[in-house]
Amino acid sequence: MMENNLITINYNGENQTVLGRELHEFLEVGTQYTKWFDRMCEYGFTEITDFVAISQKRLTAQGNETTYNDHQMTVEMAKEISMIQRSDKGKLARQYFIELEKKWNSPEAVMARALSMANKTIENLKSHTYLLEAKIEEQKPLVGFAETCLKSKDNILVRQVSKIAQDEGIDIGEKKLYKKLREWGLILTSSTEPSQRGMNSLYFVVEEKSVDTPYGVKLSRITKVSPKGQVFIIEKLKKELL
Repeated sequence: MMENNLITINYNGENQTVLGRELHEFLEVGTQYTKWFDRMCEYGFTEITDFVAISQKRLTAQGNETTYNDHQMTVEMAKEISMIQRSDKGKLARQYFIELEKKWNSPEAVMARALSMANKTIENLKSHTYLLEAKIEEQKPLVGFAETCLKSKDNILVRQVSKIAQDEGIDIGEKKLYKKLREWGLILTSSTEPSQRGMNSLYFVVEEKSVDTPYGVKLSRITKVSPKGQVFIIEKLKKELL
């Protein structure tokens, strides 16, 4: 009866791999590992498809750490290499890999792997759903506010927007809000009128009103914030100040 751990098998998702140096040692090959492996690759094995080069670390006799090259090869490649050796150890290794493949491809093993993958997928979906639910819960107040604003057709003064911000827990007055709007490039410097960017984004409207004065009729321009602008301002303030 064959030993269960004749050569260590590594499992990587749907693949079984064998370390090149461990196989080299088991086969009792006299040639240096790197030269031997290069010669084995001449039989048509290709990187990525049949093997992956890796770096390993170990301690020297003096206690120093050193790095050396190794390879993770597929069981199929390991089986073919074992057959190429034409030795008793090669025959033993080949029989071991054939038996291993039979077990790996049995209906029970295939079903077990499928169930394992399904369970991992379910766990990932649960985690993703939890994060989405948490994000939705976090955004609920803002979503409710946005829906209310967007259903409204009212354009309001910047002063009124600052009052809404305070109701939302943001400590900001009219002057500070104007300062923020200028920082964002939405209101002109040293003015209360929107910039071209502010107008193009449809965040503001400018209403004109005729006012009677002792010197005649004067045209007054009033900047107001659209429902879309109200949502944008409150959301941006929350990100910056809360």
